[in-house]
Amino acid sequence: MILKTHPPPGTIVRVDLSQGFAPPEMVKRRPAIILSPPIPKRMSLCSIVPLSTSDPAPVLPHHLQLAFNPPLPKPYDSPTMWLKGDFVLTISFRRLSLLFSRRQDGQRVYDARQLGEEEMNRVRACVRAGLGL
Repeated sequence: MILKTHPPPGTIVRVDLSQGFAPPEMVKRRPAIILSPPIPKRMSLCSIVPLSTSDPAPVLPHHLQLAFNPPLPKPYDSPTMWLKGDFVLTISFRRLSLLFSRRQDGQRVYDARQLGEEEMNRVRACVRAGLGL
């Protein structure tokens, strides 16, 4: 389900970076965290920071390991993921969708998970480190 309205900061979504990007940029679908609130005159854009299942080597101040219990829906069901605070993007809602799993009857069950304020403060600190702020 492509998003039509701005999700609250801290919402975990799927971002599609498979079109319009080229290595060494991220170039696939992956989970991401909404950073920005709705901003006037930017109603179909929002800022996100992506998550990865790959451990960074070395771990730097702009990396943050997050644990998910329960895990996110497949294929993002690793119990831990890494925030990539040096890779902030402002993108169109057309690239965003909610994560979902499927029931046995095939119907989608959407996962509209949001990080708490304490975790979001840690996310913001990593983003500041990634941007040199």
